[in-house]
Amino acid sequence: MNYVAVTTGVISLVLSAGAAVADFPERPINLIAPFNAGGGTDLLLRGLAPHFAEAIGGDVFVSNMAGGSGTVAASALQGQRPDGYQLGYFSITVSTIQPQIRDVPYDVDSWTPICSVAASPTLLFTSSDLPYMSAEDVVEAVEAEPGALVYGSSGAGAMTHLTTVAAFAGLGTIDEMVHLPFQGSGPAVQALTAGTIQFFGDTEILMQRGDFRPLMVFNDERLETYPDVPTAAEAGIEAPLNELYLWGGLFAPAGVEPEVVAELEAACETGVTSDGFMNFAANSGTVINYRGAEEFETFFREQYEANSVLIEAAGLN
Repeated sequence: MNYVAVTTGVISLVLSAGAAVADFPERPINLIAPFNAGGGTDLLLRGLAPHFAEAIGGDVFVSNMAGGSGTVAASALQGQRPDGYQLGYFSITVSTIQPQIRDVPYDVDSWTPICSVAASPTLLFTSSDLPYMSAEDVVEAVEAEPGALVYGSSGAGAMTHLTTVAAFAGLGTIDEMVHLPFQGSGPAVQALTAGTIQFFGDTEILMQRGDFRPLMVFNDERLETYPDVPTAAEAGIEAPLNELYLWGGLFAPAGVEPEVVAELEAACETGVTSDGFMNFAANSGTVINYRGAEEFETFFREQYEANSVLIEAAGLN
């Protein structure tokens, strides 16, 4: 064997790889929205893309790959080269719920987390016409008439479902209540208004679309907009069921070079905190919650583990 030739070849490969990282990006970066165009995720990415592109010093475009509640895009991305040119914007459900309840080719180890972008805590709420003013009122009503109260969701495994499961499993009442799933949040909210269901869980933005009363917020502290509404922990719900956020962030396939991750992370931070994107967030009701790559990976893995408890409580495993 020609050891000199082999050594020279290895050195050349290392140097060329280093040059490629130094020149990143050399071609356009694709931000993949795992849902149809015009939806919330799509609009958020299109709001972020120009600011991300300016920060990274290259071209960035958004593409849509809908299907399977986001799992089609995630399944396709996890098999791609980990070169940083294809990133998916995945929510809590796509990245931590679906792989635990469906047969998909990805799991917690399939990704290189780049950054989180947004996160909104969820709330449990009821109609203002109903007499429930607190979690204690709900528990008393369930104990008085088991099986009479109904909570709705936008579908099994959705954030709306997991919010209500966290609330009622945490309060110890879930086995004495009825779950009624709907095809989306819109019909569920209409059912809450009509009195078909008594409870629903979603973000503050959706809750404000009706005459509803919040009972608790799944956050680490009370919301400034609702200072009198207790956190789930204050309502008696223990970890890990006491915090639940509708969050999303950028993921690349596992194995991206640290130098490329650093470039993408820096561009994400600059883009997310730019005046342009901040204005977009304010106008769209987006709650910005930036985390860098290392912090986001820690958070993502903790969420994956915590949500396994929710999935079991919901009977989805």
